[in-house]
Amino acid sequence: MTYAWSANLVWNGRFRSHLDCLGQISGPVVDVFGWQNLVNGYLLAKLKGGWSKKNRTGSHGVLMVLYTGKRSASTLFCVCVLFASTGWTVAQMGPPISADKKLIGFACNTVEPSYLREHVTDLEQLPLDGLNIFVYPDDWGPKRTGQEGMFFGGRRFTRADFGKALGDLKATRFQRLTDNFIQVETSARGSVVTGNPGDGNLDWFDPNWSGIAENGAVVAWLAREAGFKGLFLDVEHYSGSLGPWRGESIFNYAASPSSDQHSLQETAAQIELRGRQWMRAVAQVYPEITIILIQNTGWQKNSQVRFFVRGMLQARGKATLIDGGEGGYYHVTHPEFASLRNTAESAHATDELFAPIQYAMGLWVDPTPDKYGGWHTQPEEFDKNYRSPGELEQTLYGALTVTDKYVWLYTWHAGLWFNPVKRSRLMRGQCRLCPHETLPPAYLQALVDCRRSHDLSWTPAVAADRQFYFDDAVLVQGEAIADNSTNLLANPGFEQWTAAGDSHPVGWQVGGEGTVIVRETKRVKSGNYAIGLTTDLTRGHVLIDRRLPAAGFAGKTITFGTWVNAGLAEAAGVEILDFVQDMHEV
Repeated sequence: MTYAWSANLVWNGRFRSHLDCLGQISGPVVDVFGWQNLVNGYLLAKLKGGWSKKNRTGSHGVLMVLYTGKRSASTLFCVCVLFASTGWTVAQMGPPISADKKLIGFACNTVEPSYLREHVTDLEQLPLDGLNIFVYPDDWGPKRTGQEGMFFGGRRFTRADFGKALGDLKATRFQRLTDNFIQVETSARGSVVTGNPGDGNLDWFDPNWSGIAENGAVVAWLAREAGFKGLFLDVEHYSGSLGPWRGESIFNYAASPSSDQHSLQETAAQIELRGRQWMRAVAQVYPEITIILIQNTGWQKNSQVRFFVRGMLQARGKATLIDGGEGGYYHVTHPEFASLRNTAESAHATDELFAPIQYAMGLWVDPTPDKYGGWHTQPEEFDKNYRSPGELEQTLYGALTVTDKYVWLYTWHAGLWFNPVKRSRLMRGQCRLCPHETLPPAYLQALVDCRRSHDLSWTPAVAADRQFYFDDAVLVQGEAIADNSTNLLANPGFEQWTAAGDSHPVGWQVGGEGTVIVRETKRVKSGNYAIGLTTDLTRGHVLIDRRLPAAGFAGKTITFGTWVNAGLAEAAGVEILDFVQDMHEV
């Protein structure tokens, strides 16, 4: 059996002076400017004969990763543009946005019917076309965060349970806000508030599941009577619900309470059946309802969502089902939104049932603000935010050109956006610069000006230097790198380079998205050269690796490190991965 290892330099950077970094990384990060030695005990890897116990075949190895940006469970998600600018491309002006394209505010964390009735005139000053709100039964207690999902739990609701909410909604005099929705979550987190496990999610095979379909009919009736367009059906998993699922996702077969009785295929068929039953009940009371599914319709992350949606499509009748496109949260340019839609459509192309699906786009207005020192509301500091008002305007235009009808806006500062008169409650986890008194007018104007004709080839203005430099990589046997340690790498200082045209350090492989590699001669730790890495895309994952036979390392400890120079704090790091062909783990 042969073994191999590789050293991999990876980075993801934002297009400005900050990084949007999600999740945790598996090694240290650069937190100061200038050269920093990234050697850390966390990076130690033990290569033991125990690998063979995993019954792996083929080539084994260890993937050493130097990167900028942090890793989340689903993706490396940081945005950067270095060289792209509108001055380098011919403008491709798109048409103005038609009035049938709508902007929806994701307001369910702060707005419910009583507030909407009292303050609709103020809310309609926002340049939005509708809101997604939360509705509680009349007997609900004081804990109201807009995150107490209950319609997919064991409690059976009746129309009479929402008399007060319906009265408020019917008494609300809408003028501008014409396309409104009610939030429905498949995670029954409301059971935590009631303390009743019976209010939690039911097993798909539970004979009482018909009550959940009946709940769907109740909330659909409520939307119809209020004159709303329909529902946001949030299929994302939110932990914490009581009951047989023990807080796990109802679309995760491994967590199913009946997985020991029903196969994966049987469970998938049952989920599809429940989707039909739920949609049939909903469509019976509101035939023309619109349902926006978020995060999406199951083509990404968790395929069991897809079976529920298949059932819905079989029973939809005249209803409109929309893929919510939450993957657009961090997107910036028109090509990114177009690519997201193309990916979703391609995933659906193999199943003709999905042909009627329409597509929306979700956009996070102020993502992870504390990564940028908070959400900056002073005009001279707008460029510190993930998007400045001008960039938000362009981003909205790009999203609106791609969507069939809806772009919905999520904001971390929901209380600021949607409770402009009375801050009845603040959303947890707001930024370090809170409280903010008012919304900056420039951001509101972006929601108006985004409907004008814009350049489809636009990319954000960028800072000049977004290279990340690496030099003097070291791989040694043992748990520490000492001055007299034997470096097991060839060309560790990147002194030898291949011929011009495809120039990269000899023995190292370059990959990633929009990779730009530079043989650096000025910013060097030692010798004559260092590596400069970046991407020419708005978002990129860039890498350089080296692989060596690793059979001699089995059962031994190795340590990997390098020097990194970057102008971004918390931007670069290293990791060691156990690598088998195209599969790896830390």
